[in-house]
Amino acid sequence: MAGRDPRAPLLLAALVAAFPASAQPTRTTVAGLPPAATAGKGAAVPFLTYEAEDGETSGSVLGPDRTFGSLAAEASGRRAVRLDRPGQEVSFVLASPADGLTLRYAIPDSPDGRGLDASLGVYANGRRLTSLPLTSRYGWFYGSYPFTNNPADGRAHHFYDHARVKLAQRLPAGTRLSLRRNAADGVAWVVIDLADLELVPPPGSAPLNALSVAGFGADPSGVASSARAFQAAIARGRRTGRPVWIPPGTYRVDGHLTVDRVTLAGAGHWHSVVRGRGVGFYGRKAPRGSRNVVLRDFAIIGEVTERKDKEPLAAIGGALNNSHIADLWLQHQKVGLWLDGPMDRLTVSRLRILDQAADGLNFHGGVTNSVVEHGFVRNSGDDGLAMWSHRNVNSGNVFRRNTVIAPVLANGIAIYGGRDIRVEDNLVADNLREGGGLHLGARFDATPVQGRFLFRGNSVVRGGVFDTNWRFGVGAFWVYALDRPITGAEVLVQDTELIDSSYPAVHFIGKHPITGVTFDDIAIRGAGTAAFQLQSPGRASIRRVVASGLGGPGVIEDGSGFRLIDAGGNGGLDGRAPLVIPPPPSR
Repeated sequence: MAGRDPRAPLLLAALVAAFPASAQPTRTTVAGLPPAATAGKGAAVPFLTYEAEDGETSGSVLGPDRTFGSLAAEASGRRAVRLDRPGQEVSFVLASPADGLTLRYAIPDSPDGRGLDASLGVYANGRRLTSLPLTSRYGWFYGSYPFTNNPADGRAHHFYDHARVKLAQRLPAGTRLSLRRNAADGVAWVVIDLADLELVPPPGSAPLNALSVAGFGADPSGVASSARAFQAAIARGRRTGRPVWIPPGTYRVDGHLTVDRVTLAGAGHWHSVVRGRGVGFYGRKAPRGSRNVVLRDFAIIGEVTERKDKEPLAAIGGALNNSHIADLWLQHQKVGLWLDGPMDRLTVSRLRILDQAADGLNFHGGVTNSVVEHGFVRNSGDDGLAMWSHRNVNSGNVFRRNTVIAPVLANGIAIYGGRDIRVEDNLVADNLREGGGLHLGARFDATPVQGRFLFRGNSVVRGGVFDTNWRFGVGAFWVYALDRPITGAEVLVQDTELIDSSYPAVHFIGKHPITGVTFDDIAIRGAGTAAFQLQSPGRASIRRVVASGLGGPGVIEDGSGFRLIDAGGNGGLDGRAPLVIPPPPSR
């Protein structure tokens, strides 16, 4: 960790003793809200989040703003702190002990798009601990979909990245942790969005009778390539039925590793890191597929700097039947997980998926009876979590207790076609462009929406956008019948909170009818326009839908004839108005 003072542990102990935990802790938040406001929703995570604007700062607070292309709009909570001069800082008083710091930040890009580097000093009670390297290499996308890394294409977005560091010593609650601009960092500004602080668990132990990749020549320094060593260990593990152990270290692997009937276990994602160009762990292609794969307790960090949709650059891909993926850190890939069916019975749990060029996770074409739970996704370049029932039917799948924050494009959670799908107790916040928080769509050549779809117990915060192509608002929860009708399924939306929606809270749109939808026990707490925006034929039943803090009437509609059937207990939905689409801006 470059820049660490070798005397830091002794000096820090003296400083902590000299500065008792008397200062009021900085408030912690979940999706920019008090933790109590989102209790029971989203992923259970081991860290506390401190928004920069809630700390003490000598910089300037940006936002709130939801305008595409602004730094505040892409920030969690739509606010951040900008440090324009060396010596400016953001400080947090820790509410709980911590020695692991993950920072979400942005710095300017270079004129050629290759990136600039900078750093922040990390201080505890005024004493420098280490330097945290920053880069714009993995941010700053330009132009039109699917975007480039060329600043000349304009329309800059996807500004933010994450950096993390394990501190030399545990900081007790009450410590003032400061992030300070260095004297000569070579950039015009640094923007800090938030910091996640946690206690890093000690390295885990190797599974019983495991094969270590070190025994096959893997280099834990990350200098020499470890690809062949990993391939050999995985092959031996498959043949012998023994698990493969990734000891603490950083291992260079450029390219894909095929996994089938094997367990790969690390010492924890802070300790065992696999990184490289095109690095990924892939099941065999369907319909043959892989089976009985376990991937757990390590990090997979790629080097993707722009989105190229034809390149297979997922951290985890292919088909994985009867498999389990848990406790991984996935960063700087095109997609965190892109699973291609037909495949059956995959469980994905407790993943952190950060800084993807496209989706965080996508179940694509025939993934069945699979679960994603307690995942944390932030700064995805497309849908945070998606099920795309493309050609083959996705069915029997569940997304539950996941958190998706600040997807730069599209939706927090999107379901495209399929049968018998559940989306439960998730938390989605701060989507930016061309999407909403929760989405059900008959689009992208997906199979029909069939069976029973249950959206229950979810919360969407600051969801929905002004779509610059359509020139009207998209809802925090929206249903889109583009390719075909959505009429052959039961769709139940229940026990749902839509908080501070940017435009309408609920949105129906499409040239085809939408029926079979029931809303029951829905709290709409603030919306920029209406509670419901109706732009398709069809009908939905509403019961105990209570809206407050609307920026317009209860319902806006375009005359397509969609009907809301009042099943009782509704409130705050008074008033109807036509949808008005503003003219394009003058040139």
